[in-house]
Amino acid sequence: MQIEHEEDAVENLQLEKSVEETAPAREIPLIKNMNTGSGTKEDTAQNTDMFDDIIRKASQRFMVPEQLISAVIKQESDFDQTAVSPKGAMGLMQLMPATATFLGVEDPFNAEENIFGGTQYLRELINLYNGNLNKALAAYNAGPQRVGEDIPDIPETKDFIQSVLDYYNAFSKYD
Repeated sequence: MQIEHEEDAVENLQLEKSVEETAPAREIPLIKNMNTGSGTKEDTAQNTDMFDDIIRKASQRFMVPEQLISAVIKQESDFDQTAVSPKGAMGLMQLMPATATFLGVEDPFNAEENIFGGTQYLRELINLYNGNLNKALAAYNAGPQRVGEDIPDIPETKDFIQSVLDYYNAFSKYD
């Protein structure tokens, strides 16, 4: 299912966490009515337990839902902290070398550094696009320079957005 109108698929979720020294709080869309495949916890949450504490801490620090962080990790690396893409993206959240350096991530294969860096980057993109999760995810995948008024017409990017939204919804079902 492709999202044609954001209001058809999201409602605003006010995050109620208060954490010192976090990125500014913004509204994060909560995904609704998404096709999530089989939707079993085993299908979507495989291998996540070892990273739960790090994801929780990154969520609190950067005000990004744990389920969204997990969804990006699931799509990007399937929770393989040693993953390297053909384009050179590294670790759980598949940070490109220049992005990792910009974020201060010294070891992109270190789970904590990667998750904190990737979550910080995701928060910055959500802020940049005024809470528009689809645009933030497009920028995470294709780079912010490729996202203007519209999401770029790149099949890989559109598939990335849809997969992350599906995983986000699936992870949200089990909380």
